[in-house]
Amino acid sequence: MSGRWDLPRVVCRLAAAGAVLLSCQACLVASLHPAYDDASIVFDEALLGTWDNRENEVRVVISRGEWRSYHLAYTDRFGTTKFTGHVATLGTARFLNLRPEDGLERPAFLVAANGVLQLQIEGNQARVREPDYAVATDRLRAGTLRIGAATDLKQNVLITAPTPRLRAWLAASLRDEALWADWKTFVRSPQ
Repeated sequence: MSGRWDLPRVVCRLAAAGAVLLSCQACLVASLHPAYDDASIVFDEALLGTWDNRENEVRVVISRGEWRSYHLAYTDRFGTTKFTGHVATLGTARFLNLRPEDGLERPAFLVAANGVLQLQIEGNQARVREPDYAVATDRLRAGTLRIGAATDLKQNVLITAPTPRLRAWLAASLRDEALWADWKTFVRSPQ
């Protein structure tokens, strides 16, 4: 075998192939700006509750936040991470915009990014999918991602376009199945 192994990149690509969003924190497609604006943000009571994905051993507890936001506690085998979420409409599609929990003091030079998941809720099932990390990375390198973006030291993809451009790109991307990871299904736990 020639060359050296880039272990972080190998681990990241393997994790991106089958992991649930956020279980590999170094393999993200995130946005500097949110995927919602004042006209598109909605609050849906159907999202409140405890949701489990048994296949990936993930639990998400979603409660009402301030204004039209949600508090999310995402628990996997590594622990619990808290987020603030907003749901935005884009035509008939819905997106869940996640960012680190609001109200916390952040160290200097730490920028809170937005994760964007396509969201579908039907009864006691919620399905989510995120932009596919490997596809986004390959397209960014090839110059075919069709939106302003960069990578950080951990090779996360950070979309830098402002909200209106991000929303237009998301709308166009819904017709591009290759850009999206597989759907992950969460089932609401009984109360």
